Amino acid sequence: MKEFIINVEPLETRIALIEEKRLTELLIDRHESRSVVGNIYKGRVDSIVPGIQAAFIDIGLEKNGFLYVSDIAGAEGTGDFVFEEGTAKPKERSQRGKPPSIETLLKKNQHIMVQVSKDTLGTKGVRLTNYVTLPGRYIVLMPTVKHLGVSRKIGSERERERLRKTLQSIRPPGLGMILRTAGESKKKGDFQDDIKYLSTVWTDIKDKMETMKAPCLLHEDLSPILRMVRDLFTRDVEKLTIDSEAEEKSILEFLDKFAPNLKKRVKLYNGKRPIFDKFNIEKEIEKALHRRVYLKSGGHICIDQTEALVAIDVNTGRFTGTKHLEETVLKTNLDAAEEIARQVRLRDLGGIIVIDFIDMQYEKNRKELIRKLQECLQNDRAKTTISEISELGMIEMTRKRVKHNLVKALSQPCPYCEGSGMVRSVTTMTFDTIRKLHTLFCKSKEKRLILQLHPDVARRLRTENKELLDDVAQKFDREIAIESVSDFHIHDMKILSARTRQEVTA
Repeated sequence: MKEFIINVEPLETRIALIEEKRLTELLIDRHESRSVVGNIYKGRVDSIVPGIQAAFIDIGLEKNGFLYVSDIAGAEGTGDFVFEEGTAKPKERSQRGKPPSIETLLKKNQHIMVQVSKDTLGTKGVRLTNYVTLPGRYIVLMPTVKHLGVSRKIGSERERERLRKTLQSIRPPGLGMILRTAGESKKKGDFQDDIKYLSTVWTDIKDKMETMKAPCLLHEDLSPILRMVRDLFTRDVEKLTIDSEAEEKSILEFLDKFAPNLKKRVKLYNGKRPIFDKFNIEKEIEKALHRRVYLKSGGHICIDQTEALVAIDVNTGRFTGTKHLEETVLKTNLDAAEEIARQVRLRDLGGIIVIDFIDMQYEKNRKELIRKLQECLQNDRAKTTISEISELGMIEMTRKRVKHNLVKALSQPCPYCEGSGMVRSVTTMTFDTIRKLHTLFCKSKEKRLILQLHPDVARRLRTENKELLDDVAQKFDREIAIESVSDFHIHDMKILSARTRQEVTA
């Protein structure tokens, strides 16, 4: 069972995908940082960097976008395509041979049509492509190439061949097309409606390219809600519930044109209780920000994100299972594989992911674990690859990174620990304070001092470590009074003159 729950607020839209009554994906769109993926611009080549075979393109945003030479249209061919995150890519691109040098394709200040394929990540600007794609309900129009393809997710070879022949018979001259997964079992008329609409859009974009001054926006993709309806609201989705009457009307108008049979599955939520609270989604989002996730069996997984990779550790926790250790470990690992696949999608973890499962003795159990993880990742729209279990009991996997993951989207680095997750202990700060006093007394002749500290450090120096403070005061013949400051961070410390209450520095 699949359903969408959509919460619309003045400055934020949240789209939740529920599978088997559990939150599996969450899209958050905020007006202050709205995604520009899918938008088409008339850009100006600002600079070319031969060393990385890329160009920086001014498209009117705060930062220039970057365009790799491999993302500039020019080669021709036919075959299957992969459709990922709104971008269609020919499967054989790697088989076309070495692309020409970027200096031969682009010149500084040249105007070029580009489409955003990836939003800004960190300090990087948007990633651009010259392979323009215009997605419809069933067809993706690729006007800059002449490829003809069928989504690889359509498994039946007989159906694929039927669809290829249908596309060949209706393809507009000189334009490429991909049939999307939603087009499986559909008829020629469904595709012709899509092609007619997309061809009109392409004509409008070309006209703007000829007449408008760079940099400028030529075409803006649909809103996040309508993009989700276009791309993901298919026959296998049982229901879509939304709490905005205006957006519900917009969805119904869109479906009236492209999929009228799905209109009855759209429901308006009018309850007083917030929709995400009603469907228990707020609690799931809160859990997704925690490091530790508990399993049904009683075990747990710990998820740690670093700059280079994501590390996931599996633990049995309080689960003792049966009399046999191997059965206990296998049960925990299988539960963990299911939860990891869900958390990877929910948190939108990308890049290299290393999973440290609990070691198992038998090869058949290790194979069952790999099979379970692969099965649970089948519904993930992002491209993933999984390695075999290593000699150390770990599985390495990669997952395509497209946007900021959930934790980074909803959080910011702690200003105290600067993102490390750790601060110095009370003991460490106590000893650091004594050392700094020692250094100060060697350079300052101030006799009476006030020591301002975090309450926990101040308490330590008044009680169990009082002798340390008394010894340094006696050694240098000083008087030291301690003040607790409740709003001090544990790392904070100030030494004031008792005379002037001005800070004394070494």
